[in-house]
Formats: sequence, structure tokens, C-alpha cells
Amino acid sequence: MNELNRKYLQGLSSDMDSPEDAVFFKATPQNIAAFLADHRWADFTSIATVDEKTFLTACMGMIDACPDQSYLAKKLLPVYAPCLTDPEKNLELETVPAEAALAEPCPTPDWNYLRWDGYSDQKYRAIQHGEGLLNLPWHGGTVPVDVKVSSYYSNGNLALSLQNWTHGEPEPWGNLTVNLGILMGQDCAFVDVNNLGNEILPWIEKNGIAVPTGRTRLSRMVFYPEYRFHGEKLAELDSVGYQRYLSVLDNDQNQSPGMSMT
Repeated sequence: MNELNRKYLQGLSSDMDSPEDAVFFKATPQNIAAFLADHRWADFTSIATVDEKTFLTACMGMIDACPDQSYLAKKLLPVYAPCLTDPEKNLELETVPAEAALAEPCPTPDWNYLRWDGYSDQKYRAIQHGEGLLNLPWHGGTVPVDVKVSSYYSNGNLALSLQNWTHGEPEPWGNLTVNLGILMGQDCAFVDVNNLGNEILPWIEKNGIAVPTGRTRLSRMVFYPEYRFHGEKLAELDSVGYQRYLSVLDNDQNQSPGMSMT
């Protein structure tokens, strides 16, 4: 049937005065198309679950991201396409009171609602099937985490953070690396033992994430160990983030050479 696994959605648009003006409606292709058509001239439009997990986004009426490509092609576009070819065409939007929509259960979306947070479809599916996460021993318990890859804004160095999935969706847990202000070689970074303790080091090595280079750097009375992270493993853990890191690194290397630690 390819229906959405929920009863209601909400629509938001940049031509509204505030998020308080969100419109709630039944989760049907007709209602989604009607809301998009009503706001086809807005710079930004978003359709999301009632608990604010994005389903699709659009710009000036053109859908620019929708992870559920099957629903988009088979259900939504056949209804919405005529509105794109005829600017005067509108559809009837059947709204519901916010109270009714907010009272309904909100199951985990069966589409990749984390795409806007940099999660690939492959990564999202793996996590939903109980894969793709690492178990981190912490204070006598175990925390399910995933590793997010990015770059430090100041110098493009490799930046790694941990997201906690204990409650079924990612929540910031801590920084795996620290930026000490010097340029690092590709895939190299100092591990934040100041906040995570030296106990994090065997976990990094055991999971095949990185190996120590044998170098350390003193900063504010703490010796931070340098690790060389495995590019293939980082790409496996966060393909989108790792590619962005490599792009930033390439751009920075084509500019001033500066000082580096390789």
C-alpha cells in the first residue's frame, strides 16, 4: 500500500509568522500536495510528523528532499504534479485541530527522517535493524553510540563526536576528539582523554576505529594522545560526514600550507 505509518502530519512554511502557525492534517497525498500548493511561493516549506521529524522539504514549491522516494513517486507526485504545471490550481486541504493531532501516538518514522542531520539511508536502515551502532562501556553500563564525522571550523581538522542512541534517536553524548589549534595530517586527531579518560583508548582500538601514532601534545596540564583514524572505518560509520571532511581538507590544503603535524 505504501502508506505512511502515522495518522497526522504538520506543515510549516517560511511565509508563516511563526512555528506556532503550523497546520495539522491527515497524512494523505492529497493533503500534503494541498499544503505544498498553498505555499508554493514560499522560500522554504517543510512537512513533518507532529513530533517534528521531517518528511520532506520544498523550495518555491519544488520538492528538494524526500527520503521516501517510493511514496514520492507513486503517491505524492501523481497528485501534486498538476499543481506544478498550473500555478492557478489548488487542492482542498483538510485540516484537523492541533490537539487531536498531538494526541495521536508517534511511531518511529519508516523513512530516513535523519537525512537532514547527515545520516545516509544505508546508515539509518542499519540502525533501525539493530546494526550500525557501537556499544561503549561506561560507568558500569553500556551506551549504544554512533560516531559522527565533521571538521573543526577554525582549521579543518578531523572532528569526531559520539551520539547516544539509548532512547531510540541520536542525542549528543560527547566529543571523541579535541582541537589543539595545530594543523593535523589527514585522518589524524587528538583524543579527548581529558573528558573521556584513558579508558576510551582501548575501545577505539578494539573497534578498529584508529591506532595510536605514539605522539602526544600537552595542553593545560593534560597530555592528549594523537591517533590515526582509519578512513575506511570512518566512511563506514558516517559516509556523509567523512566525505564532507575530505572536501574541507582538500580545500584547505589548496590554500595556505601553515604548520602541520603529520
